[in-house]
Amino acid sequence: MRRRSPQSVAVSVKSSLRTLQILEYIDARRRGVTIAELVDALKAPQSSVSTLVQSMINAGYLAVGHDQRQILPTSRVAALGSWIEPVISGAEIRALMLAIGERTGQTILLGVPTDLCVRYIDVVPGRHAMRLDIPIGTRLPLMEAGMGRLLLSEMPEQTVRELWTKTRDTIRKHGAEGLRPSDVSNLWNAAPKVSPLSSVFADIDLIRRRGYAISLGRISYGAGIVCVALPRNPLDPPIGLGIGGLSELIERDADDLLDIIHKEATALNIPLKLVRTSATNKQRSRKGHPRGN
Repeated sequence: MRRRSPQSVAVSVKSSLRTLQILEYIDARRRGVTIAELVDALKAPQSSVSTLVQSMINAGYLAVGHDQRQILPTSRVAALGSWIEPVISGAEIRALMLAIGERTGQTILLGVPTDLCVRYIDVVPGRHAMRLDIPIGTRLPLMEAGMGRLLLSEMPEQTVRELWTKTRDTIRKHGAEGLRPSDVSNLWNAAPKVSPLSSVFADIDLIRRRGYAISLGRISYGAGIVCVALPRNPLDPPIGLGIGGLSELIERDADDLLDIIHKEATALNIPLKLVRTSATNKQRSRKGHPRGN
């Protein structure tokens, strides 16, 4: 049997990753996209993107729109994974996001891990004049963002170690651009780093014990988030729900925001790992919240 060269294997892996990135990009935009958009988003040669898109069209995963310019996913993409019954449905998650948004007026975010980043796949915009504007599809560094640490707390230790090593090596070679985070990660983009692994695991342990993560002004200037993990099947990727806003407001109102998350989830029969009691609330109020994890 003829063996493939390491170079051909590398090219095949890159094409496979780009295929997923194309689908994720279109999913984040929830509309048709052009080849030019994909080239800019993937930072890839137009010839490579065009060839890959044409292959996906030929396989029935993408289709050309009526204007002959935009590319859209087909029902074949929608059918992928349809046999897996989630612990909570997309409609329940959306209802929870809307309920929390109505109660708080803050920006409500739904995040999932995507390679070395957190990607926000759904957003309920805040209503305050001084609100946090985060578009769907925003990417933040997984290892450092508050939502990222929350998602890492849902992963096995070995997976966290591998992601930490890959993040460190990528930053050393390519800087922030290696992770392709969004511009909203302005503080981190200006000085990309990965915290010591011992510090990451200490934060993960804390998140697991208290059931939530909070980050204040670490990734984006003046922005904070408090977030919790949503229930899922063991083989499903982790998913987190967060309330984002000005860091001083998130720090000040963290306990109230967590109570709202807990109450609205309970009303919808959505089980969370977050445990709230009057005793723990008083204790947290006395101690305050750390400025990051």
